Amino acid sequence: MLAVFEAFAVIGVVIGVGAIVGRTGVLGDNARMVLNRVAFHIGVPALLLLSLSEATLGEIFSLPLLVSAMTALTVLGVCFALMVLVRRRGRADAAIAAWAGSYVNAGNLGIPLSAYVFGSTTEISAIIFFQVVVLAPLGIAVLNSEAEPRRSAGRQVVALLTNPIIAGSAVGLVLAGTGIDLPEPVTDPLRLLADLAIPTVLLAFGISLSSRAERLPSADRVDVGIVVAIKTIAMPALAYALARWGFGATDAQVLLVTVIAALPSAQNINTYAAVYRRNESLARDATLLSTAVSIPVIAAVVGLLGG
Repeated sequence: MLAVFEAFAVIGVVIGVGAIVGRTGVLGDNARMVLNRVAFHIGVPALLLLSLSEATLGEIFSLPLLVSAMTALTVLGVCFALMVLVRRRGRADAAIAAWAGSYVNAGNLGIPLSAYVFGSTTEISAIIFFQVVVLAPLGIAVLNSEAEPRRSAGRQVVALLTNPIIAGSAVGLVLAGTGIDLPEPVTDPLRLLADLAIPTVLLAFGISLSSRAERLPSADRVDVGIVVAIKTIAMPALAYALARWGFGATDAQVLLVTVIAALPSAQNINTYAAVYRRNESLARDATLLSTAVSIPVIAAVVGLLGG
């Protein structure tokens, strides 16, 4: 369980630095938006392109991915329906909430956690792939549908396909499927750009917590409570049930998918919310609270299932 706390400590330090930067204002009033755009348009696409291109299709399309995908899609749909039908939120705000309830922090927490606990990052890379090519387009399509001025269906499709995160993932998947290895003159600068992804997202999140210039209003507490409960309790419980009783997975696979599902909401959601200017407060609060709650939840899961 020490590995769990080590992984959380790493991201906590970087978020703390971001909070100090936001509090002091040393990077200016638009630092959070600039960092989010750097992550969205440069760092994350490069990271996903490389991580997917270095995997095989057999490693990507596996039983843990199937269980995780079914879990995420179910939770996404339930959370979206709750926000629209029960909480009476608009589609775009509901999309951010549904993402926060189902989109796991596979990159800046899942990767180090998988390395420490499972000794491999292959499975978590597959989850990143699924989230980017399935969950992200679903949410982006909803966000684009409420964009002003309203885009035509054709323009929405073009916007989806030219989204840098989706485009980077598509290139990585093609490279994985064809077995083409990129030459070092290409991969070396890509790795440098990919190294921007995690720190920029975490710094931007830290800035959002304490920035004097960009103080966000408080999110609806009921909405945040619903999202956090779904993310940290309902989602891992569903993943466990599907793996154990639905697919008869091995003990190691059950542990893996349950831990992945118990990961907190991804900091990427803050980037999406900031870029599209939708439900930013909920994205911030759900990410922060789910991270705090997920620490004891993941530690308990590892202690109970990993023995």
